[in-house]
Amino acid sequence: MEQVWERFMRVEGYLLEGIFASKLDTYQVNKDIILHSVEPLIYIRKSNAADIKYWKMDWAEENTGEDILLLKEQETPEPIEYELIDDPNQKHIIMGSSFSFLQHNLIKKVVGYGFKDSNSETLTSIVLELDEVFIFVKTGPVIEIKITNEEPNGLGDIIFSTLSKL
Repeated sequence: MEQVWERFMRVEGYLLEGIFASKLDTYQVNKDIILHSVEPLIYIRKSNAADIKYWKMDWAEENTGEDILLLKEQETPEPIEYELIDDPNQKHIIMGSSFSFLQHNLIKKVVGYGFKDSNSETLTSIVLELDEVFIFVKTGPVIEIKITNEEPNGLGDIIFSTLSKL
């Protein structure tokens, strides 16, 4: 397993505080909430601590035409405009669109999907399982984040998972 994937699996047990973007389009389809953005951030925090992480999500296209999900873990909400504040549970005020979770936001499981070949693993989507919902991030020129009660399936090869060693 590539070292980079292990870093993303470490958020198991953290709280998913929110999803941010400069522009975040939100739709409801049946019981699912769908968010679209070009470069969204997921804000993750260790419970009762100032251990804060942001996952910046971006997209790229391989030579074969396959979409790739680019994840970067960072300590600030860049490129979204923000201000530093002095609070034990929050370090930044973020000036952008947001979607927040009021309760039941403990990350229980993290699974990355994509495709494997003999030389590499390519990430195309990620699923975060919370207490009552799944957060499904799918790559493309516009990144789609689906908040759903049903576990997504048929997403490709498992690239990494907090439940099993691959």
